[in-house]
Amino acid sequence: MDDSGRKDGTARIPPGGLRWLILTHRSRGRHGYPLLGILALAVLCAVALPLINALVIYPAYTEIMVGTFEDAARRLAVLTIPPSIKHTRLGPAVLDTPRFLADVYRLETDFGLLRVRVLAPDGKILYSTDTAEIDSFESGPIFTDMVSKGRRYARLGVMRSESARGAATAVDTVETFVPIMRGDDFLGAFELVFDVTGPKRELERFNLYATVGSFVISFALLGVVLLLIRQEAAKEHSRLQADKLREDVEQITRHDIKTPLLGVLNGITFLENYTTLDSEQKELLDDMRHAANTGMDLISRSLDLYKMETGAYEYAPAEVDILSVCRRVADDLSDLARQMGVTMEVSFGDGPLRREDALSLSVEENLFYAVLANLVKNGIEASEFGDTVSMRVAADGEFSVAVHNRAPVPEAVRAHFFDKYATAGKRTGTGLGTYSARLMVEVMGGRIDMDSSEERGTTVTVALPR
Repeated sequence: MDDSGRKDGTARIPPGGLRWLILTHRSRGRHGYPLLGILALAVLCAVALPLINALVIYPAYTEIMVGTFEDAARRLAVLTIPPSIKHTRLGPAVLDTPRFLADVYRLETDFGLLRVRVLAPDGKILYSTDTAEIDSFESGPIFTDMVSKGRRYARLGVMRSESARGAATAVDTVETFVPIMRGDDFLGAFELVFDVTGPKRELERFNLYATVGSFVISFALLGVVLLLIRQEAAKEHSRLQADKLREDVEQITRHDIKTPLLGVLNGITFLENYTTLDSEQKELLDDMRHAANTGMDLISRSLDLYKMETGAYEYAPAEVDILSVCRRVADDLSDLARQMGVTMEVSFGDGPLRREDALSLSVEENLFYAVLANLVKNGIEASEFGDTVSMRVAADGEFSVAVHNRAPVPEAVRAHFFDKYATAGKRTGTGLGTYSARLMVEVMGGRIDMDSSEERGTTVTVALPR
């Protein structure tokens, strides 16, 4: 079934719609790029959000948890030491008091600490939950390089623990070292090991939910964008098919419509030669011949434009008095200007263009005439009664002619003024006039520009090399 037969009224999606829109259709309109930008953003979010959660958020929460237990360890260590010995170096005699031992016991039982150690300034273990360690020395780099210099230390780790049944289990821990200081004097240190299995599991559960949530949100966004792009691809594909059909019809028309027009011209010639006509009939036949010849000229010109579009046009420049062509355009359109109540002005250099002025330029005369006549005719048709349309011709370095009228170009088409089928505000406009002018100027090796505003009106400038 073709597109017109679809019951849902939607356009057919081309094969590999997304790949076709991104890779194959290189001449798509600007409206496709925002969706592709959103697609790139969605893909970036789908990748970045889980990575941010894994590399930034989870480590940040872990650091907060470790810092919380580190701060708790500092407070517990300070509260455990009796006030009478808070400013004394820790040693066996100082700590061998019933209150201190009772406080350490409460640390182990009330706060669920897995290990408590008290270290003298030289690293000797004065007290340990594991009695086998007492009187041994702590000489690791953490103690010697950090704790003994007054810096607290905490780290997340795992400790092996045996249950009541003798089974070994892994327990998540935060190990903290708290130095006891008097000014710059190191008095000793506490080592407290907290069981953080519960908080860590909650943190991991939160991280899992956050990661899954970010994946769901990212891929939901990605799915919506892919759906929108498939719809965009379908619309763009349908538009291209319509353009292709229109181009095919135009090409067939260009080649086939000449035959009936030739038949009309032959019929007019037969009537003129073999029938008796009064003056009114002859005038009518002259009008018919003029209309048929105009149609033939338009078809021939459209064929030339088709060749320009396909790069098959053979440009044949010759030396031409370019000023005489400008005068001829002004003369040919003078009747239209009078009918519209528009004044035409043609200037060259610092004054009006005179009949004796001449300037030789290597161009194809018919192309230049068609371009200039098109621009001047557009200017006249866009003008109000009493306005002036001017042609300013200059030959400083390069040849240029600027056609100006007071009416501004509608904002909707300013950015696409020379594009194919760009038109606004004209009931009979096809959007091919300025497009064909641009093609012909480019064939002649020149350039064409447009400037338009409410204050300045509209000026279209054609520049050709000399």
